[in-house]
Amino acid sequence: MIQQRIKRKLYKLTHPVVGEIWMLHRVVEHVSNVPEQKELEVTVAWLEQKINEYRSKGYTFVSIDNLPEHGRWVCLTFDDGYRDNHTLAYPMLKRLSVPFTVYVTSGFIDNQLSMWWYPNQQLGMSSDELQLMDANPLCTIGAHTVSHPKLDTLTREQQYREIAESKQTLEALLGHEIKHFSFPHGAHNDDTLAICRELGFRTVVQSWGGPLRRGENPYPLPRINMTTK
Repeated sequence: MIQQRIKRKLYKLTHPVVGEIWMLHRVVEHVSNVPEQKELEVTVAWLEQKINEYRSKGYTFVSIDNLPEHGRWVCLTFDDGYRDNHTLAYPMLKRLSVPFTVYVTSGFIDNQLSMWWYPNQQLGMSSDELQLMDANPLCTIGAHTVSHPKLDTLTREQQYREIAESKQTLEALLGHEIKHFSFPHGAHNDDTLAICRELGFRTVVQSWGGPLRRGENPYPLPRINMTTK
């Protein structure tokens, strides 16, 4: 037990924290009372307060395209492609000049597929909303599969189709390369990583792992789940 503590301390000394990648999903006016939904939601006021708090501590907010190797920084990311990312989060982030990334499940665009964890609700961004947001240099769009499956439960061929088609759909809609990817549910295996490399993604992110430490494997990158719980 003592040896493990010493090893952890030595690891932290030799691998200092260089930044944090925040994982968010929905940004709402009022958080739901449904437990499965509540854990995916933060309010606009809460997120703005958190951004201002970190800025007051000397943190810089950066884009996933340019993660620094030094300093104190935060990279803001949103998963799935909820409409409220555009209607509620986007105006606030523009006002505060905060870069952000949205990993979009391509099947959720224009509500072609439903977000089953929000039954009977159409919460996906429209094509127009996605294009409008993408036109702002603060915004980076990443891929998040076609239908939001647990990739480690699929065959390699199925995984390839989910990842490649989502990338291709977004590129056709937005007119530029999609360079970043997020695992739905955080689920992945060796095939997933190999496919992401084959498809040329510069970064991939998972759903856990804490802050990013210098010298750690950057593929996949760790994130911190940000909730109001």
